[in-house]
Amino acid sequence: MKRRNFTKTLAASATLMGLAPYYSCNQSAQPLNILVLGGTDFLGPAIVRAILKKGHSPTLFNRGKTNPTLFPNLPLIKGDRDKGAPSYSTLKNTQWDVVIDVWPQKSALVQEAAASLTAHTKHYVFISSVAVYKDFNDSGRAEDYQLVHLPEDKSKWDYPEEKTAAEMQVIKNFPGRHTILRPGPIKGWRDPAYDLLYWLIKLDRGENILCPGDGQDGLQFIDVNDVGAFAVLAAEKKLIGAYNCTGPTPQKLSWRSFLERAKNHLKSPSELVWSTQAKLQELNVYPWSDLPLWAPTTDDYFMEISNAKAVAAGFEYTPIEKTISDCLAWYNKQGAPDVTFGEGNEPVGMERARELEVLESLKKG
Repeated sequence: MKRRNFTKTLAASATLMGLAPYYSCNQSAQPLNILVLGGTDFLGPAIVRAILKKGHSPTLFNRGKTNPTLFPNLPLIKGDRDKGAPSYSTLKNTQWDVVIDVWPQKSALVQEAAASLTAHTKHYVFISSVAVYKDFNDSGRAEDYQLVHLPEDKSKWDYPEEKTAAEMQVIKNFPGRHTILRPGPIKGWRDPAYDLLYWLIKLDRGENILCPGDGQDGLQFIDVNDVGAFAVLAAEKKLIGAYNCTGPTPQKLSWRSFLERAKNHLKSPSELVWSTQAKLQELNVYPWSDLPLWAPTTDDYFMEISNAKAVAAGFEYTPIEKTISDCLAWYNKQGAPDVTFGEGNEPVGMERARELEVLESLKKG
């Protein structure tokens, strides 16, 4: 999978939460009345559980069709966003402290929600994406960098353009009372993407692994629980503006460090075989398509986006080992499906036979 295709699945990297008991440790002086648009499919459950954990009152707004038994005791207002602005009429009977808009890919859906609710909520939290940035030509891309250009012809818009336009609608309708979160790849329990799992499954099986280059390139992903917790923190603190939600650590994480930590955590006998990008290109091995999530700095700095602003605001990180365990636990719960093909039969990584051929070629020099 190439990076331009990967940006379309950034939101699909978010994850459903399990059914752990709820408990409250609310740090806010006053519980918030929070409306969650969605809440049962992907990143939404992590946000809902973070709301409950902090002692706030969530109400869900969705069609009631996706995972309808996930939160049976929470208030649900049924509505279909695809039907446009009239679907929000039932939400105008209540004044909300916060609305959290989980992840629509179409900016029109966000425009309708924001315009409909501007007089009925104090604060709007929108989940966007790091894909909105114009380019990744430098390490440490911060929130004030230029966003992608929006062609007048909307038929030319893709995921980055839609997310950018959605951000603009939130800012327009909630000036001075909005938070925009820009996560990178979201990982954890119920992760539907097999990109991070590609590496974890190999380690879990004890296979020798062809690794990304020399291991010095950066890797970024974020635990779904961390995005959920920060969305609630943003609501509590009334954080204004955009925040990159990248990790999985406050500092840069290299591929070598990640795979070695994962190997140690899983007590894996796998041999990690490193090379150079130039040598791998000679063997027709490429980032993203053959080695998932690998973004070499020779191409861009997509995996080295600054998280300093969010960290300063209180962003907290789940230990990498916990995210690894959650990803594998969900995979095994699904019956350990074939990961050669992911969503839409898009190939994920190298087939094992080819990987072994490349490993043999590297061994021979």
